[in-house]
Amino acid sequence: MILLMDSSMKISFNRCIRDGDLIIVYERHDTMKAVKVCENLVLQNRVGVFKHSDWIRKPFGSIIFSNKGGYVYLLALTPELWTLVLSHRTQILYIADISFVILYLEVVPGCLVLESETSSGSNGTCVYL
Repeated sequence: MILLMDSSMKISFNRCIRDGDLIIVYERHDTMKAVKVCENLVLQNRVGVFKHSDWIRKPFGSIIFSNKGGYVYLLALTPELWTLVLSHRTQILYIADISFVILYLEVVPGCLVLESETSSGSNGTCVYL
């Protein structure tokens, strides 16, 4: 059985960032964070201040400069990036582990998967998307 999704909720790398979107802010090679875009908020980090209002209507993958000349990349949320930005307080499955579980269970497109977990949601996010 294939369940159709609302096309406006589908991840699209061609669409622009909107108020209320959950995005990944790539600060440097070892620092990324998930941020919910809110027009009235700002993100402050070691390279400056970034107004969320400057992010709205920019395409995913944009480079945004701070008041000090530093920059970040604004990335679309993907299962892989979600797994990387999770705080690792619990044991989570990584992409290689999730791939093995999906292969072992013989999950293919069109399968209906019922999952129940009390952890990070990393596995469910990868299976769902």
